[in-house]
Amino acid sequence: MEGLNSATLADQAYEAIRTAIASGELAAGERITERALAAKLSVSLTPVREAIRRLEQEHLIERRGARHTVVFEPTPTADDEFVQMEASLRALAVRFTATKATPALIARLEQHLATADELRDQMADAVAAGRYPDDVAGLLLMQLREFHTDLEHACDNAVLLRMLSTINAFSFRQRATILRRDVTTGQFREERYFEHHQLLDAVRRGDPDEAERLMLAHGRRAAGAQT
Repeated sequence: MEGLNSATLADQAYEAIRTAIASGELAAGERITERALAAKLSVSLTPVREAIRRLEQEHLIERRGARHTVVFEPTPTADDEFVQMEASLRALAVRFTATKATPALIARLEQHLATADELRDQMADAVAAGRYPDDVAGLLLMQLREFHTDLEHACDNAVLLRMLSTINAFSFRQRATILRRDVTTGQFREERYFEHHQLLDAVRRGDPDEAERLMLAHGRRAAGAQT
């Protein structure tokens, strides 16, 4: 996590801690303290306290006592449940987006996938040479996440987006783990990767039924394949 320096310290502290949880920098079950987080972010205790309060409301952080606060630790079955919940919410968001997509949105989505395609090729070359490129895989995941974020945010439904935001924080580490497993065991499925292009085509055509169907199928397979 990087230090903060703007006036919106509480918001920035919230985003920084939330990102650290989603990425695994703050591990599930890890004990955290306001003082340690404030020192890492170079801010006072007040914005960190407010950020922790918000993250508790999202159940990303839980208090187990007056002085014992930890990053939420899912049950053994929770990760797959989160992925399935996310699939249904994403499908609904994409359905809404397909009726509202603008040329500017389509252009952004096309750029995300163009970049992702280059990263996928780099990863395939590295794996063929006998190594797993953590850095490239991480960039690929983030690029696809940005694709989905732009796609879903265009639904313009604040309640749905808040629900998705919480679920995404839980599911990102699961997707990263699955990607590593599938690539290193030779199970990386090209057809699943290209489902992102099929989704874009459905949104480009303004077809909400097809966009929802594709997103639901794509998301529900996430428990057994990469994002």
